[in-house]
Order: sequence, then structure tokens, then C-alpha cells
Amino acid sequence: MCGILFKHHRVLMALAVVPLVICLIGCEVSTSARIHSGPTISLSGSGRLASFRIYSPSPGRRIATPFDEKSLAWRVQPIGGYFEGELVQGLDIEYGKTPRAYVQIVPATGTASALQKGQVYWFFAETTDAPGASGFFYFDGSTATEIDVPDLCQSAFVGDVKPLKCGTQEPYVEPQDLGLFVRQHRLH
Repeated sequence: MCGILFKHHRVLMALAVVPLVICLIGCEVSTSARIHSGPTISLSGSGRLASFRIYSPSPGRRIATPFDEKSLAWRVQPIGGYFEGELVQGLDIEYGKTPRAYVQIVPATGTASALQKGQVYWFFAETTDAPGASGFFYFDGSTATEIDVPDLCQSAFVGDVKPLKCGTQEPYVEPQDLGLFVRQHRLH
């Protein structure tokens, strides 16, 4: 009797493990990003990079507004098309240096403008087959520091995008002391 129960238990365990293994093999892993000097953004996850963008602050501001096309400083996308990007796992993107198998879209000619000291930029790694990654970083002239910018939302995702205080239609007011703000909202 004990031998029958043991065999029955092994069958049940096998039946439980097989769906778990199938799920783990086929499940997507969201894209994550880490920022290093340069700045270089190191990506990981299970998706493919469909587009990579960096937005700079608009004139008169010190913090970039996400998706503000007028402030798009640099954009690259796969030469083969949107769905033909490289796997993000282990992919490093250095600002202004077009990765292999990608083409620079913005700026249309020449090189990307130098990042300005004392500004907050926003990056967006758009991916296929898994959620992408985005985030803010403060550039001190040589080092990029990942930060959170709470309460900054945008009025739209395309077109005339304005910075708004999240949950309202009020304009987003930038902090007076950006250095203190960066120290208080540093992520790593």
C-alpha cells in the first residue's frame, strides 16, 4: 500500500512541476535598466529592444518631460524594423553611440548633443515581447545618478506634451534646489 501511495505522490508532483516549467520557459521578464557612467544604460529582461530614447529638459526647465517629442535628444531603432531588435538581456546602450544593428533616428544627422551638467534626463527602452523600462537620471557632468521624480506626469503621450503634477491639470513645478532633490530621490 505504501508503495502505491509513493508512486501516486510522484505522479502528482510530476504533473505539478511540468506546467510550472512550461510557464517559466515561456514567461516574459520585464525589462530593467541600470545607469552607469557615460551614461551607459545596461538592460536586462526577455524582450527585444524596439526603440531607445533619451529626452532632455525643454528650454527653461531642468527636468525632462516624458514623451515630449520637442525635447527628444537621441533615438535609435533596429535597422531591420520594430520587431527585429536585439535581445535586451546584457545589452548596454551608451548615450550617443549607436549600437550594432541599430540606426540613429534623432538627430537625423550628426551626433547627439552633449548632455548638460545639472540637468535631469528621461530614458525609455521600448521593447517587444516584454514590458519596457524607463527612468530619470541626473547628470553632473560625468556621472549619471538614477532618481525618482514623484508627482511629474505628462499631459499626453504624443503631440504637445506638457509637464503636469500627477492627478491634476496643474503645471509641474520643479524643485528650487535640484541638488537636494537629487540626493533625496536617488534610487541606488
